[in-house]
Amino acid sequence: MNFEHDVQPRQQSLSIPFSKPVATYPLIGSIVLVFGFLAFQAGGTGNRLYSLLLISYGANFGPGIVEGQVWRFFTSMFLHGSFTHLLFNAYAMFVFGLEMERIFGSGRYLVIYMLSGLFGSLASFATNGIDTFSVGASGAIFGVIGMSLAYFLIHKEQMGQFGQQRVTSILIIIAINIMFGLTMPNIDNMAHMGGLAAGFLMGLGLAPRYEVQNSDTYDAHLVDTVSLANRWWVTAFAVLILVTLTQLAVRFWS
Repeated sequence: MNFEHDVQPRQQSLSIPFSKPVATYPLIGSIVLVFGFLAFQAGGTGNRLYSLLLISYGANFGPGIVEGQVWRFFTSMFLHGSFTHLLFNAYAMFVFGLEMERIFGSGRYLVIYMLSGLFGSLASFATNGIDTFSVGASGAIFGVIGMSLAYFLIHKEQMGQFGQQRVTSILIIIAINIMFGLTMPNIDNMAHMGGLAAGFLMGLGLAPRYEVQNSDTYDAHLVDTVSLANRWWVTAFAVLILVTLTQLAVRFWS
């Protein structure tokens, strides 16, 4: 991906600075290992024992949450209901996660990933109450898709046709997943939407903003001016909203 920048005496295409991804592969590995461990324990995934193990190991389970077990919002992100569920999520993490980690850097990427997953779990519980029973990294992954949309919306003009195409393709992916979630059973659409909204909004705040250094020379290059430190208020505000809404949801369903 390149930005077009006028550098005298000719137009120069500047490369976007990328970070080395160090978080996405461990995240994928963690959900695979947890799935394998529980499936081995239960002798498969389509049985009652597996469902009980999911609850024991931290599923987003309404009766537990109303008793104060809000840690389930986090642990449920590492559990999956079937091999197909795991496969789709691992693939989505590989496709979207690696790209966004390279662009945002591991710190911002992890913050958005984790908080999006928590907001997704919260959205599921807030709408379903004690009937909530869900697992999966989908809320976090939709958060990554949301941050991707935010990034390409911010920079679509500088990226030209590539940026416009990426915005369109991401919107199509989101629309397809919403339709799929509305027509197929056992899909937690609210978790998806909660994660997507959180990832998009945090992505708007934490997305890289680039400045050109040495713009009047042939050594011109882009520098990212955004970091977790100078945009600390984005994370702080997201955590404040998450804690407040969690307390309200638990009180309401209790």
